[in-house]
Amino acid sequence: MAYAFAASIATYIHMAHLSSKRFSTQMLAQEYAQRIQERLQTALVSTHVLASVVRQSNGQLRNFNDVATDLLSLFPSVSALQLAPDGVIREVYPLEGNQAAIGHDLLSDSKRNREAVAAITTRQLTLAGPFNLIQGGVGAVGRMPVFLVDERGDSNFWGFAIALIRIPHLLESAGLDGLARSGYRYELWRTHPDTEQKHVFASSGAVPEDPAEYVVTIFNGRWILSISPAAGWITMPDYIEIFGIGLIGALIITGFQYLALRILLRGVHRF
Repeated sequence: MAYAFAASIATYIHMAHLSSKRFSTQMLAQEYAQRIQERLQTALVSTHVLASVVRQSNGQLRNFNDVATDLLSLFPSVSALQLAPDGVIREVYPLEGNQAAIGHDLLSDSKRNREAVAAITTRQLTLAGPFNLIQGGVGAVGRMPVFLVDERGDSNFWGFAIALIRIPHLLESAGLDGLARSGYRYELWRTHPDTEQKHVFASSGAVPEDPAEYVVTIFNGRWILSISPAAGWITMPDYIEIFGIGLIGALIITGFQYLALRILLRGVHRF
């Protein structure tokens, strides 16, 4: 009976410990996911500002580099800004390291035109990626469709105002590496829109086990942050603590049983 009771105590403590650890890990996943979400949202505001400047210039933005320089100082998570009249990238700042993007036709690229077409159809900002960039590296791209009103009052598609966000830079600003330093495994992933397969684009290197997860939702994008303790949900010190508490409980119950038995025997001898 004592050991059955001790086993019950140990099981209860095990479940309570696991529940507490999962809750704290879930809160940690939420904290880091919200950091990423906030920085991504802020970075994408740059496309709204750039689109507004294009509209004010009636599509003739001749000082693009100056405007882009100012915007990049305001939105540090943005790595580059682009203009794509008629869907073809014509302007990029900074140009260094991004030359390969010049001339890329976003609407005719069957591998990457899904979000561009959706942006025109919905007249809303869309987020494409993360994916391997033409100019190298991994990034996500916010594309804001720009429409200009002509003399007759008709609204016509001019092109895109684009923000390029390099994923390593974004995640560094969000401090995601802090998870690994704090003893957690993590993966940041999405379901790839073309293959429907899991696409991991950032990780600590080791796959999280039975992870806690939190969803980062930005416009049409949906990223998932999965984390778990690198040492496992229940560690050896945890097992030793649980076993020790159970053993102490068993000894206490055994001691009470022994005392109760002695008292009972003394009562019998009196009669």
